[in-house]
Amino acid sequence: MKKVSVPLTWETAPSVLTAEEAAALVRIPRSAFYGAIKAGLVPHHNFGSRLIRIDKNALQQVFGVKPEHRPVTAAFSHIGGVQ
Repeated sequence: MKKVSVPLTWETAPSVLTAEEAAALVRIPRSAFYGAIKAGLVPHHNFGSRLIRIDKNALQQVFGVKPEHRPVTAAFSHIGGVQ
């Protein structure tokens, strides 16, 4: 069976992210994200030497993303009950 990929957004992202997923969400290069982890700027959990996981809520707080913020445009005003 072929795996269907869903675009990674704050709404579709899992609650626990890989470093690659987190870097994609905040739209910075993976190497820069690893630098932020190494500098202690991003809260994370190490599970061994090569397995890093980041809590999505913590990432949103670090980067100032409000989870409930969803920009509405005329084309998408029918989504989410906005009139």
